[in-house]
Formats: sequence, structure tokens, C-alpha cells
Amino acid sequence: MKSKLGIHIGFLACLCFLVGYFMGGISLIALVGYILIAEDSDFVRISAVKSLLIVLFVSVLHALVGLLPDVFDFINWFTRIFNADTQFNSTEAISKINQIFDFIDWIIDFCKKILMLLLAFMACGMKTIKVPFIEGLIAKYARRDRQQ
Repeated sequence: MKSKLGIHIGFLACLCFLVGYFMGGISLIALVGYILIAEDSDFVRISAVKSLLIVLFVSVLHALVGLLPDVFDFINWFTRIFNADTQFNSTEAISKINQIFDFIDWIIDFCKKILMLLLAFMACGMKTIKVPFIEGLIAKYARRDRQQ
């Protein structure tokens, strides 16, 4: 089955995940917008929305993990104001905390890359992996038969 672009719908779905993996951002939004407006295949529409939601979810996780070291820096600054002598009030402790959050950030990014590549590979064969926390959103918003 071919899309309106003339390419196989499995390849178009794969392209959604690869754009999310390599580029993200505006390129992915433009591709997803085109697919939601012009394409009729539920498989391609679901793949496009899934790719966008994964990229958005990972971006939010990166932002939250990036915010946590700043909270610890604030606590360190606040304790120094009142001359509190705590174990937390050292640059070595702050450095270790930052390394932990950098590692967590790396793990999130690694998991995203593995998931996007698996989804892209499976999309070529017109299969998918169910990602539990976004399947409800996809069922609600991505299918044309549910829109009024």
C-alpha cells in the first residue's frame, strides 16, 4: 500500500521515527503535521503521533533531570549564606551529584535512541511496539475514525 507521496506506508512510518531520532524539532512537527492532514493510513498516523510523543516525553524528562542539579546548587548557595557547616556544602558533593544526573540523562537518551531505532525497524515491516504511557493518547487523537 502506498502513501499519497508515492512511497510505501511502512517506509513513511519508519521515516517518522528516523526524523525523530536524528532531527526532532521542527522537521518532525512538519512531517507529523503533513501525515495527520493528508494521509489516510491509521498505521502511518499512529506512528507519526507516537514518534512525536516520544520526542516530547524525552524532552520533558531531559528538562526535569537538568533542573535537579540546579536545585542542589540553590540549596548549597542557601546553606553558605547562613554559614551552615554541612557535608552537602562542598564542591566535591555537588560534582558527584551533577555526575549522577548526567548519567541519568545519558540513560534516558540511550533508551530513547534504542526505542526509536526499534520502532523504525519494525515500522518497515508494518509492525510496532506498544509504548504503554502513550497508547491511550494515540487511540484518542490519532485515528480518523474517532474524530468528528
